[in-house]
Amino acid sequence: MLDLTAIIDQQTNGINYDITTEDLIVKLREWDKQYGIEISEVSFDSLIVRFENLPGDLEALAREIYEFCPDVIDQGFGCFDDALPMMMASGQEVPPETEALLTGVDWNDPDFGLTILKNSLHQDRAVFLWWD
Repeated sequence: MLDLTAIIDQQTNGINYDITTEDLIVKLREWDKQYGIEISEVSFDSLIVRFENLPGDLEALAREIYEFCPDVIDQGFGCFDDALPMMMASGQEVPPETEALLTGVDWNDPDFGLTILKNSLHQDRAVFLWWD
């Protein structure tokens, strides 16, 4: 059973996107019913959602996550096109788990961040949600 105590205690929300604590609870219960989820690392504006089961259509789930929490792509996976060249220019190696996320990414596609999110869901069965 999904434990929402930390969400309630922290009053986790995405108020800058008009997402209240109650809206978050509704979405988490929906995902728990559909996929089975666990939540962790809960704060007032973020949490990690782990999926026990994933749908056959990961793209639909990735789009749903993006609609609910745009920062996942707008401030996260959608910034990889800028972050990777900076890493390489500074001599940092791209970790193998990050390289795996880039499989099949078309950098010319404006939705490349969605592809990376989909790959991340497939690889990790989890997503870090935050609203700031």
